[in-house]
Amino acid sequence: MDAQYPEIPEEIKKLIESGEQIDEIRLDAEGSWTHNGVPFTNERIIDFFNKSIDITRDGKYVIHYGNFVYPIVVDDVPCFITGVRFEGFGPFESVYITIRSRGEEMLDPGTLCVGSQNALYCRVHNGKFPAKFLHSPSFAILDRLEENDDVFYLHIAGKKIILKEKAD
Repeated sequence: MDAQYPEIPEEIKKLIESGEQIDEIRLDAEGSWTHNGVPFTNERIIDFFNKSIDITRDGKYVIHYGNFVYPIVVDDVPCFITGVRFEGFGPFESVYITIRSRGEEMLDPGTLCVGSQNALYCRVHNGKFPAKFLHSPSFAILDRLEENDDVFYLHIAGKKIILKEKAD
């Protein structure tokens, strides 16, 4: 098995291919976890799941811990931004984002974009995963939102980042 990409075990693949139902673990668009439709409430399990999300070579999201690999359903994105911290100013500015249960990393401003329902997204973990900003950190970034006749944009970390073109 390639250490960079976990693979779903053959016995689980066979169950899925046969049409047999397996237990569904789901991460919804707001970052809540469920098991067969029932919400998880144990914060340790939720934290473990958030830390253990990975992706297979063919793009399927899984819980991956040691040799354990189990497919999950991800409604939107596998990671959520829970905080934003700015250091410096202008071209010397750095922006740090806190990823739920995964710690802090520097934001790559070039990956910022607007998605469905005008939610703010970026890429995390060296571009491996898409991530969605929760409301409060989104507002911290969008506080810098500007516009001209054609586009909405941000000035962040010394760069002008175009988020969305205006509709005609």
